[in-house]
Amino acid sequence: PVEKEKISPDSLQNPSDPDATYRKKAGKDHKGYVANIVETIDEKGSIITSYDYDVNTHSDSSFCKETIEKLGKQEKEITIIADGAYSSIENIELADKNNIELITTALIGKLPDEIQSEFELDETTHEIIKCPRGEKPYKTRYYEKTGVYRASFNKKTCEHCPLREKCGAKLQKKSAYVLITAKTIQRASYLKKMSTEKYSVLQKIRNGVEGIPSILRRKYHVDVIPVRGLVRSKIWFSFKIGAINAKKVLKMAAEMAATLYKNIKIRFILTKTGKNHVKLLLAA
Repeated sequence: PVEKEKISPDSLQNPSDPDATYRKKAGKDHKGYVANIVETIDEKGSIITSYDYDVNTHSDSSFCKETIEKLGKQEKEITIIADGAYSSIENIELADKNNIELITTALIGKLPDEIQSEFELDETTHEIIKCPRGEKPYKTRYYEKTGVYRASFNKKTCEHCPLREKCGAKLQKKSAYVLITAKTIQRASYLKKMSTEKYSVLQKIRNGVEGIPSILRRKYHVDVIPVRGLVRSKIWFSFKIGAINAKKVLKMAAEMAATLYKNIKIRFILTKTGKNHVKLLLAA
């Protein structure tokens, strides 16, 4: 038999469902399809405003990019709160261009130290202007193929610097050097921003996003789809999204009706003829 590692994700997984693909995520094997759900939330409630459905080799980061592109340029800034798998510097930059703030729980890959966000560089001249402590390198070399900057400092400058363990400086016989990229600085800046109190609150809101996938699994059994093929299973999945939204709308309507009922005041007016008339006053 062929080893799992050598099997292509696009290879046939099931003769009865040729569209299904294979993917390994978080150490587990997955076959079939994957969905991305966009839930819009405000002070009045929430509702699913968009969803995507594709083969499960379609990455979360790609879903995020496509969602931002669909939303387009916003007149007023909006915030997208998502899982860490949706995050990338490219997606953050794309969101920023469209007046969208992308907040995720974490970054994927090796994390830089927040102190590296304080490196100042000139991407036009490809020079590092100064390090986090404000020291200017005596030489900067830029490797265009990899996007890596190599900044050389006087050894005495870095040897006893309290930030050396965090900034990534390496000591040599007569000098010290730092290897860093613009992306690393951007990622470090993002991490620094995420550590503030404002963003920790938004990350707590993100935890509620897991509610929709949980409902789809527990109540609508989307892990076991009774049809085959990408198109048919997508249609079946759309019915489940519609059912969740219908329930949300009915719940909101019931709450609005209850609020309206409480605000209705009934006043009896005694006319000259002695007849009682009922007048309804709606309290705004």
